Amino acid sequence: MNRISNASLDYYNKSVIQRIINKYNMEPMEAAKSFLTSETHKMLEDTSFAMWEFSERAVFDIWESERITGDPRNSLYLRSEQT
Repeated sequence: MNRISNASLDYYNKSVIQRIINKYNMEPMEAAKSFLTSETHKMLEDTSFAMWEFSERAVFDIWESERITGDPRNSLYLRSEQT
């Protein structure tokens, strides 16, 4: 697995975790754990998924789809890529 750069990953981590905190009123550590241990984050790290092309808002939506449905691939951003 090839990983995206640490600078890019750091940007996404900070941005998405802040969105989680804001929307779900989670404590910072809880929000960080929720995102960093998610399937969405694993996909973000892996360059073969090319998720660096998505905005942090889209990555948040993918994470939220995973949270709600159990599978990040249920996000509109990823479903449209599969067709």
